Amino acid sequence: MGTLHSLPLRRRLFAAGIYLLAACSSAPAFADPLAELDDAAARAQYAFYTADVRGLDAVVQIIERLDIPDSLAALKAYNAAYARWKLAQLYADAADHSGPKNSRTLATRAAQACLAHTRTALAADAKMAEAYVVDAECSTLAHSPRNGETQSSIPPCARSRSFRTAQELAPENPRVMLMEGLCLQSATTAPDGSAVDRQRAIVAAFEAEPPARPGYPDWGQAEALLLLGENYLQRGDTRAARDVIEKALVLAPDYRKARELLDTAAVRPR
Repeated sequence: MGTLHSLPLRRRLFAAGIYLLAACSSAPAFADPLAELDDAAARAQYAFYTADVRGLDAVVQIIERLDIPDSLAALKAYNAAYARWKLAQLYADAADHSGPKNSRTLATRAAQACLAHTRTALAADAKMAEAYVVDAECSTLAHSPRNGETQSSIPPCARSRSFRTAQELAPENPRVMLMEGLCLQSATTAPDGSAVDRQRAIVAAFEAEPPARPGYPDWGQAEALLLLGENYLQRGDTRAARDVIEKALVLAPDYRKARELLDTAAVRPR
């Protein structure tokens, strides 16, 4: 199988879904280690969008076992961190929605493993802005307040040195902008016009971004569209919400959260 990265995102995720089951046993043989890493990263994205915890866990292990030359060490560690971050998010979502009792513990463990990988990635490439973003997100998941602990009114992302470093390195990077938008949203009680304007700017930044090189970060566009759709819904603009959620589903047709939000929008009065 050739690299998936040359395909448009929708076809790349579809192909990743087809090959995800093969990832559950062992990594397929590739002549090109970068292509192997890139395909595993695509499978990780697909598993996250479909909320496939077992599939994502299998892909994480494949990435961690890849035999990669030293020149690709930072990319391998970054992609392993990304996959562990997404796994932590799935476990955290399960914990928030009455999932298995050990979901919170599993989320913390995945986030801690993510942090180990981000430190490796940044030791090899201290200017990888997305690695700082993932480090900040995993730090939050690894140290979320437990029952009885007081939560600060300042969101963790605003207190994160890693996130501030990402902003300093690449303020116009759409993934950094997306995390900033999520951070600002977590600090407010209701969306306003300026929040929607920021999220439109994030979506525009993704649309203007050139295709990523194989193995490099290319996630976030579907999530940015979903975030904008959520804010449109909160403001009561159902038609606009449906439009952008459908765009997210064009990019990632099996994105479970997008489909759930589209169902919610369908029953809201216009």
